[in-house]
Amino acid sequence: MSIKHITTDDLRRMKSSEGLIIQGCGGDLQEWVDGINEMLAGEGILRDGSKFTDCSSFEHDGLTCLLFPFEGVNVDVGRLAIWRLKTHDAFGGTWLSDYVPNRLGGFEETAEIEEDEGLDKGMSMK
Repeated sequence: MSIKHITTDDLRRMKSSEGLIIQGCGGDLQEWVDGINEMLAGEGILRDGSKFTDCSSFEHDGLTCLLFPFEGVNVDVGRLAIWRLKTHDAFGGTWLSDYVPNRLGGFEETAEIEEDEGLDKGMSMK
C-alpha cells in the first residue's frame, strides 16, 4: 500500500468521486493511514475487514492532507459521518465533495461534448 502524492488540481478533477479528507497530517503519512484505518475498524465503520489502501496526500494552505477515497471500501457512511463530526477538532475531517467547492473554488467542468456537424453549420433541430 503506497500513498500517492497529488495536487489540488487533481482534486478538482474528482467530481464523480467521494472520500474523507483529513487535514494537518504531520510526520509519517503511513502511520496516519494505519491509525485512521484502526480507529475506523474499531468503531465498526470499516466493515468485513475492509480498509483504506489507495490514499493520496496533497498540500493546501500550508497543511499536509490525506484523502481516503471510498471506492472499493466497505464503509458505513452514516457511522463515518458521526465519527467525522465528533473528531473534527482533532482531524479537520471533511468530505471531498465539501472540500473542493469550499476550499479550492469548485470542481473543474468537463469538456463540452462537440455539437453534431449539422448544428455547427447553423442548422437547428425542431
